[in-house]
Amino acid sequence: MVDVETLVVGAGMAGLATAAELARRDRGSVAVLEAGPDRGRTHIQNEYSSAEALRLWLRPDTDPDFRRPYQTAGGVYRDLAGLRRRVGGRSLYWGGVLLPIERWAFSEEWPDAVVTELTEKWDAGPSLYQRVVDDVVGWGAEPPGAPGLSIGELAFDRTPHATRAEPTGGWSAFSPLAWWDDDGDPRVRRVPILAGHDVLGVRVEHGRATGVLALTEDGRLRDLRANRVVLAAGTVVNSRLAIQALAASDAGAPRELPGLVDKISQGFTVALTDVERLPDAVRAAAHEGHLYHRIGTGRTRSNQFVRFTESVDGTVNMDSWTMGEQRRGPLGRVRCDGSGEWPWPTTVHARLEAADEAVRTAQQHLLGELWSEMARLLGIPAGTLAFSSHHGSPDLAERLTAARKPTPLTYSFPLGSEQHEAGTLALGEVLDEDHQFTAVPGLYACGPSVMPRTGAANPSMTTLALSKRLGAILAE
Repeated sequence: MVDVETLVVGAGMAGLATAAELARRDRGSVAVLEAGPDRGRTHIQNEYSSAEALRLWLRPDTDPDFRRPYQTAGGVYRDLAGLRRRVGGRSLYWGGVLLPIERWAFSEEWPDAVVTELTEKWDAGPSLYQRVVDDVVGWGAEPPGAPGLSIGELAFDRTPHATRAEPTGGWSAFSPLAWWDDDGDPRVRRVPILAGHDVLGVRVEHGRATGVLALTEDGRLRDLRANRVVLAAGTVVNSRLAIQALAASDAGAPRELPGLVDKISQGFTVALTDVERLPDAVRAAAHEGHLYHRIGTGRTRSNQFVRFTESVDGTVNMDSWTMGEQRRGPLGRVRCDGSGEWPWPTTVHARLEAADEAVRTAQQHLLGELWSEMARLLGIPAGTLAFSSHHGSPDLAERLTAARKPTPLTYSFPLGSEQHEAGTLALGEVLDEDHQFTAVPGLYACGPSVMPRTGAANPSMTTLALSKRLGAILAE
């Protein structure tokens, strides 16, 4: 007996976007399962003050919905790393940066057909990336293409954001939950989102996925049957569920998945006290508070961002950071230990590969170049930005919230802190081009875990695009 045609595990950005696209095409029943509660659809930047929202991010132990259902090895994937277990997931926490994966990252690892659909044409119309832009602009975000900013010889583009101002004075970033609003598509609003359903594992019978076993918030076990199961619970949990399912299909299957990556990120903050010497464009940027970026190359594998903001004491704060690609390799992996009851104990292993050290060096050069250019404009000595030889500032939260000073303060994010973990269920490897597991028919995955290379970009735009693609595939 089938309870529903398609079960989607996880009510975050990927799961909701997949379910919505499938529902719009009106092909079979679908339900979304979420381990956490339903606390509404309000983005944290609209629900809390900016200071409180920042605290929830930097001090996740203060967030009642934060969970880390895995162990870590080597001092990584701790502190900021974990899940926001609630309906909406990280889509109610993200900052809205909307950048596609860079062309240099669409190498031989990505299936050609997927790249074409992301960047050129999909479903007899515009590309998937363009469809995502159309979705968020229709929701209320500013269209891309606003004027950029020059800082001396360096040119930055205005960073496109999937955000909008709210009547409360706060702002929101786009969440697929918007499609469940009262004025949304009735077909999408009919899709049930079942909160408090923690999926312990995927049922595999005769080599095929046939449903899930879920533990409800009141302690009941539910054996839910479906013709197809979609894993959309975040990269680490997706990996654990996949390892269990692969083992159920083949007892000799490895108990780990390699290829786990996060972003490599470093930055600096500084207070610019001689405001009168700042170019008019920089002072205007500080008043507006917009974010600017410049796209990296295949050599740096990093994008650079800069934001200027006005301080209450009349100074201008400058914040710049880089976000770069960690390449997939054997040092990053998710491992499960166990063969009995679900869920199996899970451990995350992660280290930078030798090739990633070149990215760290390139990022420090980019940051130093920007600071030198700004110091030249101000007529002050730039000096050299001092970075720790160890990647990952142990006092990251203190550095990000410290009062800006005239001397730059540098920092770097430990692996796992960017919350952009990806790569263990890559398309063309563990999955076929239709997002289906090659070893377990009827089992699919979406989200950053399926990306063969992540490039330097925030993964959200690609997550929304690939989820739309998977929803259409399931509808066929």
